[in-house]
Amino acid sequence: VITYSMMVGLVLCVLIGLNATKIITEKRLEFYREAQSNANTTAYYVAATVTTTIEQGFSAFVGSVLAYLILNPSASFVVYLWNFFMLSWLSVSWALLLSIIVPPKSVSTVVSFFMAFFGLLFCGQTQPGHFKALYSNPTLAVFAGIVSPLRFFVEGIGVSEARCLPQQSGYTVADEAFNYPEYEQSYPYAFDRTFMARTDAGTAIVQSCSGWFWWVPASLVVGITIRIAGAVAIHLSDRPKQGKKTIRTEIVDDFNKCRSGEKSIFQSFILIGILGFLVFSGFFALSCWLILRENPEEFSRFVMAATE
Repeated sequence: VITYSMMVGLVLCVLIGLNATKIITEKRLEFYREAQSNANTTAYYVAATVTTTIEQGFSAFVGSVLAYLILNPSASFVVYLWNFFMLSWLSVSWALLLSIIVPPKSVSTVVSFFMAFFGLLFCGQTQPGHFKALYSNPTLAVFAGIVSPLRFFVEGIGVSEARCLPQQSGYTVADEAFNYPEYEQSYPYAFDRTFMARTDAGTAIVQSCSGWFWWVPASLVVGITIRIAGAVAIHLSDRPKQGKKTIRTEIVDDFNKCRSGEKSIFQSFILIGILGFLVFSGFFALSCWLILRENPEEFSRFVMAATE
C-alpha cells in the first residue's frame, strides 16, 4: 500500500502541479496589463487560487475514485478522497508560488523537479526523510511537512490501511492486551518497522476502517501558509512590468508621504507589508505546531487501560 501510494502520489502531484501553473503562466501578459491599470492584484491572486483549487480538486476526486477501484483497499473511500484532495491542495499551493517567482520558461521544469525531488525524498520512506528521522528531528519534520507534497499522503494512506487490520495482527492492539508493555521498545513507538504515526499512536493502534486524519489540520494550514507566501510574492515580483515602483522606492515615498500627512498610516504600503508579514508568520508558526503536535492524552489512557 505504501509503495502504491508513493507511485500514485508522485504522478498525481506532478500532473496537478503542472496544470495549476497555467492560470499564472498563460495569463501573465493579461495580468501585467490589468495591474498597470490599477486592478486589484490581491483579488486576481485570490480568484486564481480559488479557481485552480476547484479545478484540480475535481482532478483529485477522479484520481481517488480510480485509485480506490484499482487497489480495492480495506479502508473506506473517504480515506482516499481526503488524501487525494489534500495532496491536490499542497501541490496547487506550491505550483502557484513557483509559477510566480520562477521565470516563465523554467516553470514547468522547476515545478516538476520540485514535486518529484522533495516529494520522494521526504515522503517518509527514503533517506534522509524516513519516518524514523522525521519523528526524531523536529526541524526535519517541519521542513518535510512544508516542502513535500507526499509527506502526509503516504503516511495517511499507510496508517489508515494498517488500522483496518484485525487486532493483535501486527498493527492494531486491543484495550485488554495484557502483554502490551513488553512491546514498548518496538511498538507502537516505532509502529512496527514503518515508524508511522508516532505522535498519534493512541489513535493509530485502535482498530478501525474509518481512516486516520491526524495530519489533515497540518496539511490544510501548510497549504494556506504557502498561498499567503504566493500572495506576497505576486506583489513583489516583476513590479516594473506591473507598472509599479520598486520596493525601495515605494517604501521611501510611502514614508515621506506619511510623515508629511499626505497619506494616512492606515493606507501605507509599509503597514500593509508589516501586517502581511505578521499574518504569514502566524500561519507558519501554526503550521510548525500542527506538524509537531502530539496526542499524549489518548496514548496515556490506552497505556493505563492496557496495564491495569
